Amino acid sequence: MTTHFDRLPVELLYMIFQFMSNCDVIWSFFDVSPYLNAVLDNYSWHTLNFKSILKIRFDFICNHLNLQRVISLTLSNDLKTPGQVQLFFNRFNLRDFINLRSLTLLSITNEDLNPILSDLSKLKYLTSLITECRSSQPLLLGQILTQLKSLENLSVSHGDIFDHNVALPLRNLKVLQAGTCNFLELRRLQMIVPSLVSLKISLQANHQLQLLSDLDIWSSLERLSLTLNRETTTTFFEIQRLLFRFHNLTHLTLNICGSTDNLADGYRWETCSTIIRLRKFNFIIEFIDPFIDDNRAMHEILESFSTCFWRDIKKWYVVVTTHNVYTISCFDDQLFIVPTTSSPLCTSSDNRWFYSKTKRIKIGKNISSINLNRFYNLERLDLFDENKLLSIYNINQFIHLRHLIIYQTISNKILGNILKHNSNIDHLTLSQNNFHELSPLENIHYLKIECIIKFTNRTQIKELSRIFPCVERLFIHVNSIRLICQIINDFHHLGNGVFQFNDITKPISKEWLKENTRLNNKTYSFTCRSESHRFLIWISNSVVPTIYLKDNISQALAMIAIISLCADRNALFEIEKPHILQLEIQTIPSIIIGPNIFCLIFPLPARYNPCKYGQPLKNIACRP
Repeated sequence: MTTHFDRLPVELLYMIFQFMSNCDVIWSFFDVSPYLNAVLDNYSWHTLNFKSILKIRFDFICNHLNLQRVISLTLSNDLKTPGQVQLFFNRFNLRDFINLRSLTLLSITNEDLNPILSDLSKLKYLTSLITECRSSQPLLLGQILTQLKSLENLSVSHGDIFDHNVALPLRNLKVLQAGTCNFLELRRLQMIVPSLVSLKISLQANHQLQLLSDLDIWSSLERLSLTLNRETTTTFFEIQRLLFRFHNLTHLTLNICGSTDNLADGYRWETCSTIIRLRKFNFIIEFIDPFIDDNRAMHEILESFSTCFWRDIKKWYVVVTTHNVYTISCFDDQLFIVPTTSSPLCTSSDNRWFYSKTKRIKIGKNISSINLNRFYNLERLDLFDENKLLSIYNINQFIHLRHLIIYQTISNKILGNILKHNSNIDHLTLSQNNFHELSPLENIHYLKIECIIKFTNRTQIKELSRIFPCVERLFIHVNSIRLICQIINDFHHLGNGVFQFNDITKPISKEWLKENTRLNNKTYSFTCRSESHRFLIWISNSVVPTIYLKDNISQALAMIAIISLCADRNALFEIEKPHILQLEIQTIPSIIIGPNIFCLIFPLPARYNPCKYGQPLKNIACRP
């Protein structure tokens, strides 16, 4: 099929691809036309991140994968993609990724990790290895590391691999995320990786700080991220003594706990010579003695971080609360809880950072009216009941709001009205199982029913599938295997299911599911995993799923669409359903690529749903 994409030069297509992940590029453009296939075959090196991907996309990309062009690979066995790692390596040999530079393995088990270890040494260009697994064979992993001569970046979740025999120091290793280390592991670590430039580590006790301070082994460190166990307190003197050893340090992140008098003192911090030399300083300091309505003490702390050194020279702005003090750069880790919608105590004179960086808000119980107008980047909203929902003014103004969480039962009428007028909300978490007289909500693709709500009969499941016909990810509590089967059969677009239960003792096998569900059809493929009180499944459906469109322009899920116009710019090409392009565009970047072709680039709406509008994006034909 020939499309207007075929008229675009390779350079412009490459520009478009830069707004998308490599997985989205392959899924959206491969097999659209021979020309696009040729462009993709020569497009850069592939960086593939399969975390949280739908299985239908995963299978498609694997079918069209050029192993020699993959330089970065991320695989995950988490709740959303159970069995992905094993499935991938049953299909491909790791040693065949001859140009692989970076490998990330998330939420994997020892059974998945150990067969992979032997192939790591075959990857002569591998410079980065990231794994969350705590290997049952740390000795084997340690020995493999000594064979990875090109390895420069290593990330592990636990430091036990450093407490076992590693034949030679890893002198090429420059960047290390060591996870949680005890005293012996830290001591061993200093001997194994003497040439570190960047270190991220979590220590279990403050006496380990002395071990870090006593030796000059890591004096070449330029970046340090240090976390101390929350049950461990430290002092400014201990931190200062540690930092004194690091003469080359330029970036520092601290997550520590201590007394307000000792650590929450900006005057004291700016006397430390290492702090003075830093280019970037991020910290979260938790108080062991939180304030209780002591505004005077909080303002004294704020004043100590408001000097010329902090605000004008370094431009490190600090927030003070009743229980901690932190830099603005660490604000993303905070959950903002209303009843107050005013910005917190901060050394920055401009509070716009607060409203722009707030992505999640939890509405408190003791509040009558809520004005969230300034939080224009809000993505997630937590509410306790429908009254809090009704008290929010202009909820439909939040174009980035995608996830709504309601902790108590809500009126079906109110729920329906809210979702009808907020089509960008596609993630929903509820605490009810009664949806009587509620119209189908096709925009919901992620549904979680809190575990306190149990589904006990087929009628409830049937009603749930009627109300949420386009759900792709479902988290739900059931009390029988038969209900799991019914959910798989009734939710035709289901790509990922997490089923929690208390009383199911019979194991659920893949063969049993094939015999008792629609998954016996050859057009389906799936993986599954049984855990304690939980069953996970990852399905590739024959039914075309909703196409989420990635957005790197407006931070909502979107993708790039191209409109080709004639020279007079009056003839707009047809699309299958033009009404899906109802959106407000304030500024549209344009590129002229020829005398008769004017290229217009803009983000589509937050989702394109073929259930509602017709064909998926990759089959859209553009006609002038």
